[in-house]
Amino acid sequence: MIANDFKIDFEKKKISYIGKDGTIYSAIELYSFLQDTFDEPENMMYEIPIKALSSTQYKLINGWTIDEQARKYLKEGILVAPLPST
Repeated sequence: MIANDFKIDFEKKKISYIGKDGTIYSAIELYSFLQDTFDEPENMMYEIPIKALSSTQYKLINGWTIDEQARKYLKEGILVAPLPST
């Protein structure tokens, strides 16, 4: 389940992979997961981290980043996103 494999750090605006079994997800699955997460009442105070550019291309926005490790677990689509600063 994607919610168990990706961690959202709301304060640092960072998305990380924390999964144990190596499940690969599509870019649209990540997009849907993030949209659903940020639609929850307790998360509405935070800026939405992602927008769709097309049906297969997505972009992180509002200062959100995804780490290099997390990118390895995404396929079937393009995610345009800056890497977090170290």
